[in-house]
Amino acid sequence: MKIIKLILILALASASAYATENNASQLNLAREVIEASQVNKMFDNMGPQLKQLVLQQNPVPTKATAEQRKEQVELIGKVLDFAMNEYKGLMAELAAVYADIYTEAELQAMLTFFSSPEGKSMLAKQPQVMAKVIPIAQEMNNGVMSM
Repeated sequence: MKIIKLILILALASASAYATENNASQLNLAREVIEASQVNKMFDNMGPQLKQLVLQQNPVPTKATAEQRKEQVELIGKVLDFAMNEYKGLMAELAAVYADIYTEAELQAMLTFFSSPEGKSMLAKQPQVMAKVIPIAQEMNNGVMSM
């Protein structure tokens, strides 16, 4: 979780420098790519999965009362909701990063792909991919933590 925060902070800090280097049409194209690739949906879908992961990694003590258990679950939910809303602020900065890194031709190709039936199918299947990847990542994390 700390690594994700660090990456996002670095991305946000450096993105403002990119914004001045991009022309308006490339920046708009980058925004279209981000919209077509449904990055915002990804953040929305991550919330419940992250909550489950955090609860698994931070179990409520067995001696906790029902009220304490409820409070811990609610607190984790509020913290994750806050964090996810903050990360959504990354979307505005992400367009500047895309516009700086990708050429206009690359952005156009990405937009074409994400707007195609194949691109839409790929995006629609991402939750299935994540549902299979998350348990694998959890197992790997458990292995690392037990070392």
